[in-house]
Amino acid sequence: MGLPAVSCAHTLVRMGGGDEEGDRTRADRLRAVFLAAFLDAAALPPGMCQIRPPDAAAPPSGGRTVHQGQAIWLGAPDAELYRLDDTRWLLPSPRRAGELARELLGPPTTPPLAGTADDPLWLRGGDGPAVAGLGDAGPSTGGRGSGQVRLHVVRDTPSAGHVSVLQFGPVVARIQAVPGEGSALPDGLAADLGRLVARQISALSGAALELRRPAWHPARWLSRPGR
Repeated sequence: MGLPAVSCAHTLVRMGGGDEEGDRTRADRLRAVFLAAFLDAAALPPGMCQIRPPDAAAPPSGGRTVHQGQAIWLGAPDAELYRLDDTRWLLPSPRRAGELARELLGPPTTPPLAGTADDPLWLRGGDGPAVAGLGDAGPSTGGRGSGQVRLHVVRDTPSAGHVSVLQFGPVVARIQAVPGEGSALPDGLAADLGRLVARQISALSGAALELRRPAWHPARWLSRPGR
């Protein structure tokens, strides 16, 4: 008796149905984490009012960034801190984040403050990441809170204001603080904001790593006889 004919055709069946829905869920969660990573009123001097939330920014164009946003805070015209611009970018990779950071820095017109990278106010405190000067070596992206946040101070004087660019993995932040008319920025404000932003972008980098779409692997598929 002969054996019944069996088709040799196989059908690839993807494991974990609803993957598109899973992608949307990951994207929504990542966007929520991104928006939550911005500074809030508790981190700023009393009297600051947010006039632009981070989700009001134009959507990313050309697929260059995953998410981008800018929050703007205002205080009294003569306050020590009159305006704060908090801008963040989440990019597809640390390499692209490094490229953006260099673009934001532009040509060196004003040298960074001497010894900024060695200032104890910027060094590791508690569970926060260390803040180092912007160098050639990329930051570690091995996990949440690991590695170093790269910092470059563009301008930092009490009367003219403070601008800094920070990068951790695929995340870039640009902070600009401007004093009110006839006022000066509070002592230690730049350092305090720098430490907080460093913790925020390192946590965002870790969340982006956890929420990224799983890479395709043959083990995620089954091969079975067609019917």
